Amino acid sequence: MTIPMSKQQDIRRLDAKGLPHTEIARRLGVDRGTVAKWAGMEDCSPKPPARRRVKSVLDGYKPLIDSWLEADRLMPRKQRHTAKRVHDRLRDEHGFTGSYSTVL
Repeated sequence: MTIPMSKQQDIRRLDAKGLPHTEIARRLGVDRGTVAKWAGMEDCSPKPPARRRVKSVLDGYKPLIDSWLEADRLMPRKQRHTAKRVHDRLRDEHGFTGSYSTVL
Protein backbone atom coordinates (compact mmCIF):
# COMPACT_ATOMS: atom_id res chain seq x y z
CA MET A 1 0.00 0.00 0.00
CA THR A 2 1.35 3.41 -0.91
CA ILE A 3 0.88 6.52 1.11
CA PRO A 4 -0.34 9.80 -0.39
CA MET A 5 2.16 12.38 -1.56
CA SER A 6 1.01 14.81 1.13
CA LYS A 7 1.98 12.32 3.88
CA GLN A 8 5.32 11.70 2.19
CA GLN A 9 5.97 15.43 2.22
CA ASP A 10 4.86 15.67 5.86
CA ILE A 11 7.28 12.88 6.80
CA ARG A 12 10.16 14.65 5.07
CA ARG A 13 9.21 18.03 6.57
CA LEU A 14 8.95 16.67 10.14
CA ASP A 15 12.19 14.71 9.71
CA ALA A 16 13.94 17.91 8.60
CA LYS A 17 12.74 19.55 11.82
CA GLY A 18 14.54 16.82 13.77
CA LEU A 19 11.58 14.87 15.19
CA PRO A 20 12.27 11.20 15.98
CA HIS A 21 10.81 8.67 13.56
CA THR A 22 8.61 7.16 16.27
CA GLU A 23 7.03 10.55 16.95
CA ILE A 24 6.46 11.19 13.23
CA ALA A 25 4.86 7.75 12.87
CA ARG A 26 2.58 8.40 15.85
CA ARG A 27 1.49 11.83 14.57
CA LEU A 28 0.78 10.73 11.01
CA GLY A 29 -0.60 7.27 11.79
CA VAL A 30 1.91 5.34 9.69
CA ASP A 31 4.42 2.61 10.43
CA ARG A 32 7.86 3.52 11.74
CA GLY A 33 9.46 1.65 8.82
CA THR A 34 7.52 3.76 6.37
CA VAL A 35 8.80 6.89 8.08
CA ALA A 36 12.37 5.60 7.88
CA LYS A 37 11.91 4.78 4.18
CA TRP A 38 10.57 8.19 3.16
CA ALA A 39 12.77 10.20 5.50
CA GLY A 40 15.90 8.55 4.17
CA MET A 41 15.14 9.12 0.49
CA GLU A 42 16.94 12.01 -1.13
CA ASP A 43 15.29 11.65 -4.54
CA CYS A 44 11.65 10.57 -4.47
CA SER A 45 11.16 10.41 -8.23
CA PRO A 46 10.40 6.91 -9.53
CA LYS A 47 13.33 4.98 -10.97
CA PRO A 48 13.01 3.87 -14.60
CA PRO A 49 13.24 0.11 -15.08
CA ALA A 50 16.77 -1.06 -15.78
CA ARG A 51 17.29 -2.43 -19.26
CA ARG A 52 19.08 -5.70 -19.55
CA ARG A 53 21.68 -5.89 -22.30
CA VAL A 54 20.91 -8.73 -24.65
CA LYS A 55 23.88 -10.27 -26.40
CA SER A 56 23.90 -9.68 -30.13
CA VAL A 57 24.55 -12.44 -32.64
CA LEU A 58 27.28 -10.16 -34.02
CA ASP A 59 29.22 -9.81 -30.74
CA GLY A 60 31.63 -12.62 -31.62
CA TYR A 61 32.21 -11.25 -35.11
CA LYS A 62 32.70 -7.56 -34.29
CA PRO A 63 36.53 -7.64 -34.12
CA LEU A 64 36.61 -9.41 -37.50
CA ILE A 65 34.20 -6.91 -39.09
CA ASP A 66 36.17 -4.01 -37.61
CA SER A 67 39.37 -5.35 -39.15
CA TRP A 68 37.68 -5.62 -42.57
CA LEU A 69 36.37 -2.07 -42.34
CA GLU A 70 39.73 -0.76 -41.13
CA ALA A 71 41.45 -2.36 -44.14
CA ASP A 72 38.76 -0.82 -46.38
CA ARG A 73 39.87 2.67 -45.35
CA LEU A 74 42.92 2.21 -47.58
CA MET A 75 40.85 1.00 -50.54
CA PRO A 76 39.13 3.20 -53.12
CA ARG A 77 35.58 4.14 -52.13
CA LYS A 78 33.92 1.86 -54.70
CA GLN A 79 35.81 -1.21 -53.45
CA ARG A 80 34.80 -1.03 -49.79
CA HIS A 81 32.54 -3.51 -47.98
CA THR A 82 28.82 -2.85 -48.01
CA ALA A 83 26.48 -4.32 -45.38
CA LYS A 84 25.39 -6.89 -47.98
CA ARG A 85 28.99 -7.88 -48.68
CA VAL A 86 29.80 -8.11 -44.95
CA HIS A 87 26.78 -10.38 -44.43
CA ASP A 88 27.65 -12.59 -47.41
CA ARG A 89 31.27 -12.89 -46.33
CA LEU A 90 30.35 -13.74 -42.73
CA ARG A 91 27.87 -16.36 -43.90
CA ASP A 92 30.18 -17.96 -46.48
CA GLU A 93 33.53 -17.81 -44.67
CA HIS A 94 32.54 -18.06 -41.00
CA GLY A 95 29.16 -19.85 -40.87
CA PHE A 96 27.22 -16.81 -39.65
CA THR A 97 23.57 -17.74 -39.02
CA GLY A 98 22.17 -14.26 -38.41
CA SER A 99 20.05 -12.36 -40.89
CA TYR A 100 21.08 -9.54 -43.20
CA SER A 101 19.13 -7.01 -41.11
CA THR A 102 21.32 -7.89 -38.12
CA VAL A 103 24.40 -6.71 -40.01
CA LEU A 104 22.80 -3.42 -41.00
